[in-house]
Amino acid sequence: MSITTASRPATPVVRTHPDTGRKSLYISRDRMDHIVGMDRAEGHRLIDDLTAHAIQPRFVYRHKWRTGDLVIWDNRCLIHKANGDYPDGARRFMRRTIGMGDVPV
Repeated sequence: MSITTASRPATPVVRTHPDTGRKSLYISRDRMDHIVGMDRAEGHRLIDDLTAHAIQPRFVYRHKWRTGDLVIWDNRCLIHKANGDYPDGARRFMRRTIGMGDVPV
């Protein structure tokens, strides 16, 4: 099963991490157009169901920021979201790096 987006070719909904061999969901209602081979509405319902499953509290890590913290994550195996739970006017320094690519499988 693959999803497509307006700007990218089809990618698998379930991906296998190239280093660990573990499977993870690659889903985002905001970034997907449709699931290949499914009616658009049916595909959106499936993505909603998968997302509801993935964001259950037992699967969520929420970092409690402290001065000097550094957090690194692997986008290939998680869903991430900025929560904006830092003080108004607080300065954040963020740097994004992208490793040399591997093709999702």
